[in-house]
Amino acid sequence: MSTQSSTRFNLCVTNTAAIEVVTHNTLHLSKDPYGSFVVQHVLKLCDLHCTYNTAVNLGGHCVELSFKKYGSYIVEKLLETEESMILVVAELLECKVDRLMRLARSEYGKFVVVKALRVTQEEMITAYLFWGLVHKLMPFHHLLRYSRGSTIAAILESTC
Repeated sequence: MSTQSSTRFNLCVTNTAAIEVVTHNTLHLSKDPYGSFVVQHVLKLCDLHCTYNTAVNLGGHCVELSFKKYGSYIVEKLLETEESMILVVAELLECKVDRLMRLARSEYGKFVVVKALRVTQEEMITAYLFWGLVHKLMPFHHLLRYSRGSTIAAILESTC
């Protein structure tokens, strides 16, 4: 192995180890503005294994993170990959209706709910997730219409 090949291999192994450390500490990093940028960078690498592991490590905390500026960016990024999107939307569907409504009307959470509705609506294989969200939010669409959730209300009304 040449010196250049050896150096590339060592960098790759080092980067992989660093990514694994970030993935393992995702929850802690996601709650910190600077740590959030590190997690977002790892998610931008488009490595399905890392994205899935990040979603698993954030399991049970996606709704909570969606209320926060930097956490919501991470949750939105997880919604871009089918494997992690299913985990995030399942968590949204499992949370209580009043918490989902607070999220839909919150400053940062509304973007997560809109993205969840849009990505599940686009894919036929995730249509059941889309309709699950619609049925959970529909009784409250009138509350969303004149608040931060107006985009959500428009998506809900387009299904009628």
